Amino acid sequence: MFDNYGNNQAQTPPSQPPPQRALRFDKGYVTTIPGILKLVQLVSNFVGFICIKIQWSAWISSIFYNILYWMGIIVACLLLLLYTFHFVEKFYKIPWHKMEFFYCMFVAITYIILSIMATTIGESTGIAVSFFGFCAVIAYGFDGYLNYRGWQKGLPAQ
Repeated sequence: MFDNYGNNQAQTPPSQPPPQRALRFDKGYVTTIPGILKLVQLVSNFVGFICIKIQWSAWISSIFYNILYWMGIIVACLLLLLYTFHFVEKFYKIPWHKMEFFYCMFVAITYIILSIMATTIGESTGIAVSFFGFCAVIAYGFDGYLNYRGWQKGLPAQ
């Protein structure tokens, strides 16, 4: 009567182990495309800041550039650290892609405006500042595009 009883029951597949959400250092993040973009953002912000400190004739636009460069340096460094140490995996409920998309687009648009101002107003240092500003526009724009695609597809942030 109970012959072959165990073989007729439906077997449940083993469940996947939960993803690891521990804080850890990952030096491989710097070699990925988002990691390289964050490094380019840091370098272009810092070199642009040095160029603007050398000499600048337009005082008002210099103030705006200083604010933008320091905001870019601080936030890009913070995001690089958050991704390198996997904080975004630990706090997965925060909409990282959405926040970073809006931040990147705001900074890219602001860099476009200020780089055009530096090109039209500035001398040789203005041209250097606008060059690094346009490099930052490319880095922030592409990073924003990648974050938008990740946000629309519902991908995890890391």
